[in-house]
Amino acid sequence: MEITVSPHSGFCFGVKRAVDMIEKSIIRGDKKIYCLGELIHNPAFNRSLKERGVEFIDPEDIGGLPDGALVFIRTHGVPKEVVDAISASGADFVDATCPYVKKIHELVAAQPPEVKVFLVGDKDHPEVRGIISRAKGEKRVFADSGEMIAAFPAGFSDGSECILAVQTTYSNSEWLKCRKVIKRFFPNCKVYDTICNVTGNRQKAVLELASGSDLTVVVGGRNSSNTAKLYSIASSVCRDAVMIESAEELLKYSDVIRRAKKSAIAAGASTPGGIIQEVYNKMADIAKEELSFAEMLDQSFKTLNTGERVTGVVLAVNPAEIKVDLGTKHTGILPYDEITSESGVDLSQLYKVGDEIEVICGKFSDSDGTVLLSRKKIDAEKYWNAIVAAAESGEHLTGTVKEVVKNEKGFAGVIVLYGPNRVFIPASQTGIPKGEDLEPLKGQTVEFRIIDINDARKRAVGSIKSSARAARKAAEEEFYANAKVGDKFEGKVRALMSYGAFINLGPVDGMLHISELSWGRLKKPSEVFAEGDIVNVYIKEIDPERKRISLGYKTEENDPWNIFAKNYKVGDVVEATIVSIMPFGAFAEIFTDLDGLIHISQLADHPVKNPADEVKVGDKVTVKITAADFERRRLSLSIRALLESDKEESPAEEAPAEETKAPAEETEAPAEKAEAPAEEAEAPAEETEAPAAE
Repeated sequence: MEITVSPHSGFCFGVKRAVDMIEKSIIRGDKKIYCLGELIHNPAFNRSLKERGVEFIDPEDIGGLPDGALVFIRTHGVPKEVVDAISASGADFVDATCPYVKKIHELVAAQPPEVKVFLVGDKDHPEVRGIISRAKGEKRVFADSGEMIAAFPAGFSDGSECILAVQTTYSNSEWLKCRKVIKRFFPNCKVYDTICNVTGNRQKAVLELASGSDLTVVVGGRNSSNTAKLYSIASSVCRDAVMIESAEELLKYSDVIRRAKKSAIAAGASTPGGIIQEVYNKMADIAKEELSFAEMLDQSFKTLNTGERVTGVVLAVNPAEIKVDLGTKHTGILPYDEITSESGVDLSQLYKVGDEIEVICGKFSDSDGTVLLSRKKIDAEKYWNAIVAAAESGEHLTGTVKEVVKNEKGFAGVIVLYGPNRVFIPASQTGIPKGEDLEPLKGQTVEFRIIDINDARKRAVGSIKSSARAARKAAEEEFYANAKVGDKFEGKVRALMSYGAFINLGPVDGMLHISELSWGRLKKPSEVFAEGDIVNVYIKEIDPERKRISLGYKTEENDPWNIFAKNYKVGDVVEATIVSIMPFGAFAEIFTDLDGLIHISQLADHPVKNPADEVKVGDKVTVKITAADFERRRLSLSIRALLESDKEESPAEEAPAEETKAPAEETEAPAEKAEAPAEEAEAPAEETEAPAAE
């Protein structure tokens, strides 16, 4: 027999921490140890502690502790008043409360009296009693969503502040329902998902392992909440599932163990590794035990009945059927269409002579000495049990879209095959927009969740959209849990608005305000980006509670003034483009997001009354950088400086000697006129400071 132990069996982090703490104290042996209630929910382990001198006392009756006592607070925690009483008594104590539970204590204790505290879980469980005792104001425990709905009248809505938390070992599927319901009654309620992720992983592993096993043995205390949930999951998908506290209990199930070909062991969070090993060894020993003579004699007269499940051995394989030895006078015949619904499957690739195969008996023929067998019914039952379990747990399933269903109104939905079982996905739950063709989904492998189920009629309704939404929600929560200010991302421009751009960062969108798009002036975001562009951004601000992210795009590296400082200096001659014209001059862009002012006095080597007479928007001009004010981020440019420089460098044309002297007086005469416009040139200088030259 093949025996597999679930990888998430045994002590969780919180339990192992508590066990290690008390073990060290016992070994040290300097004080009498008292434990408030059971340290963990495992009878065998707690018995071993008692045998080693640890005394268990009622958490609600701690009076009379002797001097020198060492008190251990159990992993589930205790009410606040108990901790206060121990502290007041002066006794030494060790707080072995699970860190995950402790975190909920701190969350609840941090709420002011005016904030209502709601908790989902078993009100009689020690963990829940300990948590709710920390609330300062109004508080309430709900067992499930049904109890929550019944607690408030129809149409009730309360806008006051409140929080909702949950017991660490609670059912994930029911928790999701509670989260939705509380928002209906308390729209401003802050929801904290405090289910321990170790619990979720443990339950998922058991579901997968048990669904492929003949026998699942769940080991743990019967008063343990998480062990009970493991057994519930295992029994829903496995033919034989049993719950035990010790290896000795396996003797009651010897026949079941010998019959099983594939067995699994799963254990609760409070089950020591030693007990798990004992169970494994005991199962292996029982499986190896030889049958008694009476058992063998009884087996020789074995008969089968219609509908009975039996394991046989493959005798022969051909394209149409498989012959199976059932250990009786009847030879089993397993037809192709009772193995699979798919066409073109090569049976010889699935089964070999000598393989063991589990089947269900159908019609018997004594004249031929055969019995008709079915494998599909077993698969259908196994997969249906998985569907039922997924409906309860909220687990996501994966299947293939087999066909598209139409009615007189158009597309009704699609059929997804999960194993041999058919799950109907309504058109509204496919994620395809209303009225659009569903045919492209055909043949695709999709993930879905069960949203409605009829166990009696073996009918299930699923939702691809809900599964995708849940996956997005999980990814979103993970993003907000890990993202921080300064993180950089390569995002995609999803939408452009007048005030900025929405950038998709994967599971979430962030807002990039128009002021962050450019170092220069922008009229609209489309001047910089187009929808679909890939851009590098970083988080400027993040608000996980309101699910809002403000992004930044401008950085020191792309600051145009830093680029200017690295590549240009005053006195450089550069090419520029006129981008705007003002009464006092023109702005010219040297490179993207950096432009400077060509003052009206610097547009030409002659007086200019209207800048538009000299240049127009879009003109390419050669300018000289005459000043750069980094503090005020202003740049001054000049065309005139280059024109005057050209004149100085050009040699004067030599005129005939006689003519050169003749007009000498006239040459001097206009000097005053030449100086006259200088005042005009300087007059608008103050205006140069008015606009910011970017």
